[in-house]
Amino acid sequence: MRRTVIIAMPIALLVATLIGVPAAHAASTLPVAAVTASGHDGNVPANALDGSLSTRWSAEGDGSWIRFDLGSSMQVGSVGVAWHQGDTRRSTFQVQTSTDASSWTTAVSQRESSGTTLQLETYDFSDRAARYVRILGYGNTTNDWNSVTEARVYGPDGGSGTCTVPADVLNLTNWKITLPSGPSESPTEVKQPALDAFQVSPWFVTADSCRAVQFRAPVNGVTTSGSSYPRSELREMTNNGASNANWSSTSGTHTLVVDGSFTVLPAGKPHAVIAQIHDGDDDVTVFRLEGSNLYVTNGDTTHHKLVTSTYQLGTRFQAKFVVSGGQVRAYYNNTLQTTINRSFSGAYFKAGAYTQANCTNSSPCSSNNYSQTLLYSVTATHS
Repeated sequence: MRRTVIIAMPIALLVATLIGVPAAHAASTLPVAAVTASGHDGNVPANALDGSLSTRWSAEGDGSWIRFDLGSSMQVGSVGVAWHQGDTRRSTFQVQTSTDASSWTTAVSQRESSGTTLQLETYDFSDRAARYVRILGYGNTTNDWNSVTEARVYGPDGGSGTCTVPADVLNLTNWKITLPSGPSESPTEVKQPALDAFQVSPWFVTADSCRAVQFRAPVNGVTTSGSSYPRSELREMTNNGASNANWSSTSGTHTLVVDGSFTVLPAGKPHAVIAQIHDGDDDVTVFRLEGSNLYVTNGDTTHHKLVTSTYQLGTRFQAKFVVSGGQVRAYYNNTLQTTINRSFSGAYFKAGAYTQANCTNSSPCSSNNYSQTLLYSVTATHS
C-alpha cells in the first residue's frame, strides 16, 4: 500500500552523519529538517540521510518520490544522489523544487543516472529559492523500483548550470546526431565517442542556461537519400554508441521519453517532428506539430490522433512512446493518447528537430527559415 511517511531529522545529526561533498562540488550542503516519501517497502526515507551507502529508501512504480524539507526557503543550486546498485544499472528520475509543497518547478528534467558508480552523483540546475526538493523516480534499467541510498541538497554555486557541449546536458551515450549539413544526400553524422565533445552552432548547441539542447534544421538543409526533409536529430544506438539500435515491437518493452518544446516552425509550411519511432523501412509513429495542432501519426496517416489544437510555441511537454506486445502506446504529459497495433522490427528511436518542409514548399529558401526544438531530456530504455 502506498502511503506518505514523514521523518523529522535533527539538523545536528544530519550534519554529523552526511558523507562528504564530492571534491569537485564547491557549494555547501544545506540542512534538511524533514524527509518525506510517497511510500516505501520497509526501506524508509530516513535512510537517504543516515550517511550510509548500505541503507536505502525504496519505493516501486512510476512517479514515486522522496521529498526533502529545508524548513524554510533557501537558495538551492544542485542535488547529490547515490543510487542503490548505481554501478550496475541506470535509474530514471527528475528533480523538482517548490516553495510551498503545492506548486512544483522542474529543476532537473527526466534523465538517467550514470550507471557507473555507487557514490553521490551531482545534478546541477539554475540557482533558485526553494523550501522543498523532491526526487521523482521512474524505475531503472532492471525493474520499476526507485532506490536512493543517500541524497544531498546543495546551496547555490553562483551559476545557472555549467555546460560546454550538449553531452553535458543530455546523456548521449547511445545516440548519434544527424545534421542538416554536408554533401548532397549524405548529411554529416557524428557518433560516439566524438559526440561527447561535439557541438555546432546553430544546429546542435546547449540552450536555456544549460537546461536544454537546441536542435535546428533549415528548409535548405542537406537531407538523407531517403527523405526530402532536413533534420538535426538524434538516432538511437547501442553498445555505447558503436552499433545501430535494432529492436522488435513483439519482443521486450521499449520506452522513449522526451521532455521538450517546439520553439520555431518554418514559414509557409509550419510542420515539424520532435520524436519518432522508425522501423527498418520508415517511420512507425511520430509526434508532429502543424501550426498549433499537435498530432500522433500512424504510418502514413498523418492526422491519426489530434493531441491538442492549441499548442503554443515554447510550451514544454513530455512525449512518450511505450512499445511492447506488438503495440505502441503514445502518451502526452503522461496521459495515454492512442494505442497503435503494429508488428515491426529493425526499430529505433529518434528525437530532435525534423523539419517537414523544404525549398519547394517554404520560403525563403535560406538558413533563416527553419524548425527548432529544445530538448531538456531524452531517455530510451529497454527491458
